[in-house]
Amino acid sequence: MSTLVEIDHKALTAADIAAINAFENLTKREIRPDDPPTPIERTEAQVRNFPASLILREFWLRDEDGALVAVGFAWWRDANDNKHMAWCDVTVRSDKRRRGIGTRMLRHVFDAVRADGRTLMCGMTTERVPSGEAFARRIGAEVGQRVHMNRLMIADVDESLVRTWIEEGPVRAPGYSLVTIDGPFPDDIVEHAVRAFDVMNTAPHDDLAVEDSEMTVEQMRDIEKSGLAEGTERWVLFARHDATGELVGLSEVFWNPALPRVVNQGDTGVHPDHRGHALGKWMKAVMLERIMRERPGVDQIRTGNADSNDAMLGINHALGFKPFIASINWQANVETIERYLDQSV
Repeated sequence: MSTLVEIDHKALTAADIAAINAFENLTKREIRPDDPPTPIERTEAQVRNFPASLILREFWLRDEDGALVAVGFAWWRDANDNKHMAWCDVTVRSDKRRRGIGTRMLRHVFDAVRADGRTLMCGMTTERVPSGEAFARRIGAEVGQRVHMNRLMIADVDESLVRTWIEEGPVRAPGYSLVTIDGPFPDDIVEHAVRAFDVMNTAPHDDLAVEDSEMTVEQMRDIEKSGLAEGTERWVLFARHDATGELVGLSEVFWNPALPRVVNQGDTGVHPDHRGHALGKWMKAVMLERIMRERPGVDQIRTGNADSNDAMLGINHALGFKPFIASINWQANVETIERYLDQSV
């Protein structure tokens, strides 16, 4: 079997991109078998335009034919917060599992995390791949947060409820208005928009040992550039407090022609000082009605929620979102991982 190597996205050849596209489509079928395969053009756009503000250490293992057997990576933001942690992943092709490959890959990911002085490794597993949870428990990781991808089928939407929430919006939230922005944020609003995203620090972290994070304008521009390169369209609704002009809430969605039937719901949140006016319901309803009107080919909306996020789940369940895929966010300190690796030699 070929040597396990660290890769550089900027140096990948056409054959490398074909290999990672095939690997990711193979592993994606385990989790979401009804989704179409990702076109190679989107994979190339993703790897060629990875946000510069994210530090990525990625490792590949191939078989004798050049096909990828396993991929492992660790990433973290180039920022002043959460310097103790890294998000990590180890994925082994289903026909190559239970051969020690995951542990071998974990060693390289662990070394990359420790080399940067980080002390906590976090990662996600899904119920669709039970071997992932088994591996997480075997290495000594602890459950940090239980989450679900929840899904709303457009055919099940109660349009009268959506219309009621829209009509009630300005009545229940006098002194507030909604601001729609599609695509990159204009220069005159980007600073305010970025600060509005800080509200997501109030979302439940449960037992995950993470700090609040604060995005910069440069990081937002970096993320926007990457999304545009891969053809993703972003719509954002902001709730504005009219007396101050402050953006006090937001709800964002994403759509990509490579997955034309699906809209992915991103962040939704309202600043604690401005809650109690049903701003969340207003924003979600306005956005949902627009999706149904302007994206007639979309038949579902997917969103990720912590199982403990009662406020958001209350809105989503009322709209008709149902559990789709359960996942777990795990965490383990580097000492725990090191003990496992030492015992596995």
